[in-house]
Amino acid sequence: MSSLFAHIALKALREKSGFDQLDNRQRILLICTSLILLIFFVYQLMISPYFDSRSRLLHSVQQRQEDLQEIKKLRQEYLLVKKEEGGIRDRLAKRSNDFALFSFLDQQAEQAKVKEKIKYMKPSIAEGEGPLRESLVEMKLQETTLEGLVAFLKLIESAENVVSLRRISIQESAKEQGDIDVIMQITTFVEESGP
Repeated sequence: MSSLFAHIALKALREKSGFDQLDNRQRILLICTSLILLIFFVYQLMISPYFDSRSRLLHSVQQRQEDLQEIKKLRQEYLLVKKEEGGIRDRLAKRSNDFALFSFLDQQAEQAKVKEKIKYMKPSIAEGEGPLRESLVEMKLQETTLEGLVAFLKLIESAENVVSLRRISIQESAKEQGDIDVIMQITTFVEESGP
């Protein structure tokens, strides 16, 4: 019975629209145009938004995966730094309580026989957060030999005292042929006392 009503409604619609009065070529053109418009609207309203949303979602997932990889990488670096800090703290605990970088360098310069070549030594404490602070001494050796510098460097690089060379600049001496002028920054860590 409902198909009968549908058939009657379709026939009434065809009569009112004038579809039956068109010749075959006009009917085909009208049907094709209607189908093209229907496909266009379906694409614009349903398919295109779906693909756009899917593309944005895939891009977002990829971005989150890259962020996750970066977080994992940073976590590994953090754990490595914490492990190194623990090793440094262990070595600092074994180091003499009266250790001072300035006097340590002065003693090693005397032992390497370059103490008289020291032009200046400037100590400083680098700012930082956490229980470890970096202590730094900048020193200049003037008109020294390469052998003297090497002997001094061998004495100061000390894992047990947590002393290392941060930066070095070597130039030929302007005064004496074969001698060198050296500016270097030597660092160690000191543990901050609690408040």
